[in-house]
Amino acid sequence: MFAQILSFFLLTFSAAAPDAHAEEFKLGVVDYGRAIQDIEEGKKSQSRLDTMYAGEKAKLGQLEAEYNALLTEYQQKEPVLSTEAKKQYEQRLVDMQATYQQALYQADWEMQGAYYSAMEQLMSGLRITAELMGKEGNYDLILESSQGMVLFHSGVDMTDALIARYNKDHPSGTD
Repeated sequence: MFAQILSFFLLTFSAAAPDAHAEEFKLGVVDYGRAIQDIEEGKKSQSRLDTMYAGEKAKLGQLEAEYNALLTEYQQKEPVLSTEAKKQYEQRLVDMQATYQQALYQADWEMQGAYYSAMEQLMSGLRITAELMGKEGNYDLILESSQGMVLFHSGVDMTDALIARYNKDHPSGTD
């Protein structure tokens, strides 16, 4: 399917530019996935996300430890507890489990939001830089290779140049 779409664009471009044979068609390829991992801002974003994840994991671990401690206490005391005391323990366990589930849901929601926000910002900057490089380099077409496309082409892989240019244009400050 992709090959058909690419062929369509290439044929359309060839038909629109009658003297295209006089000039070589210039194709660039960018792997945005690798670029995000390799640019300095991407590394810092990943570090921030890892720190955020570790903090959330620690909070959840604390809640889980408290739940397990109460469960162990309940199991040890259960044989001598009155029916009313058993119900109170069981209610506390249910409440703690609900609190844990809510905290887990909230942490997941926050992590996803932070991840998507960081990726959106990085991708936007990379695309702007790639567009600028494309104009400066007189590229006719720049394809993104990180979207699962398998390409057989003679295009120029611009990923390393994009990473270098982005890092130059967006010097990251120290955190």
